[in-house]
Amino acid sequence: MFALFKRGAATAPAMETLNTAATLCAGRMEYACVIRQASKERMSVLISRAANISGAVIVVDHARGLAFEARITAFKGQDVSLEIAASHKLGGLVPARLSRARDIWKRT
Repeated sequence: MFALFKRGAATAPAMETLNTAATLCAGRMEYACVIRQASKERMSVLISRAANISGAVIVVDHARGLAFEARITAFKGQDVSLEIAASHKLGGLVPARLSRARDIWKRT
């Protein structure tokens, strides 16, 4: 019975260290940030300045050309932990809700 719990813990996705430049969009504000670690379900971001952000955000990864729709789970100082809901490539057509993310990606 205990083997079931060990198996589930071993298959949890590991966070990959990235340290890539990104932009976090929250409402009408844009914050320069660095994606420190990421997996398919979670992401850890360091924003460039202190802010009071909550709720749903979009993170634009400049190097990979991806936009992540995410929800903030923890906020401590300038370190933000996110739960990723969906990811989208910004190279082609994008939904209207991601047009701002595509514009941010194109100007960098």
